[in-house]
Amino acid sequence: MNFLIKSILIFLSISFSTYSQNNYEFLGAIKLNGNDKTLITYRIVFEENKGVIKGYSVTDLDGAHETKNSISGTYDKKNKMLTFKENDILYTKSKFSESSFCFVNFSGKVKLVNNTSKIEGAFKGLYKNNKKCIDGTVALVGSEKIYNLANKVNKKIQKSKKIDDDVKMKSNPIALLDSLKINKLSRDQNLNVFWESKSAKIEIYDVGQEDGDIINLYHNDKLILENYKIKHDKKIILVSLDFSVDNVFKITAMNEGTIVPNTAKVVLYDNNRSFELFTSFKKNESAFITIIKKEL
Repeated sequence: MNFLIKSILIFLSISFSTYSQNNYEFLGAIKLNGNDKTLITYRIVFEENKGVIKGYSVTDLDGAHETKNSISGTYDKKNKMLTFKENDILYTKSKFSESSFCFVNFSGKVKLVNNTSKIEGAFKGLYKNNKKCIDGTVALVGSEKIYNLANKVNKKIQKSKKIDDDVKMKSNPIALLDSLKINKLSRDQNLNVFWESKSAKIEIYDVGQEDGDIINLYHNDKLILENYKIKHDKKIILVSLDFSVDNVFKITAMNEGTIVPNTAKVVLYDNNRSFELFTSFKKNESAFITIIKKEL
């Protein structure tokens, strides 16, 4: 997966494309200034409406520090100037505190035209209190062009007689790109979600074939859902939150059903915000969701 992303970044000329009018998605990477030359995968999705930008970014896609932030900004069509900044952390798999996160603030010339534009250049890194942190550079490619490239690569893979069918299936770059857009929660992972309200609404259901997957759900070590068989119909749970402590939800797979692994879609609701994720476990594996009071 990392090889595919790096190959796209290295060999694809940086360009931009849109899903539909005024809706945009870019994929690529950011690089921090300094001695560390590591590329950090980066994705932004936003809507532009009369010069106003609203959307979100995702850093370290499917990585140990995957973080989703809300973004806002402006687009000056006449001067072709795009400005956006990351505002609030929606969720993160990182163990760092909210106040220690460095937010991307970008301003540069971008011509929002299908398949002909690019987002690249320097960005400023600022903490939430607007103090300076680590600056860097951003290089983003329009998702449509990336998918076109991935499709060409996949056709070559599928036509090759030197690659067996099992490897061909696992090496499908289209499937790998699609998987980067899903917030997955696997064994022993913890997702930190920054919360506004005093309660949580949780939905659990199966988006695929019902195959008898069974889970237990705990809230701060208290069993609140026991041996629940996941179905297409949504199981809705309402939980009051006590922010004198962190609110930790633990999901444990009690079996793997008839189709391995044990999977479920989980949606968390906080006021007018929602957080979607997919779990994927073997029997007796667990993962965690920690709800943390959002800093003012």
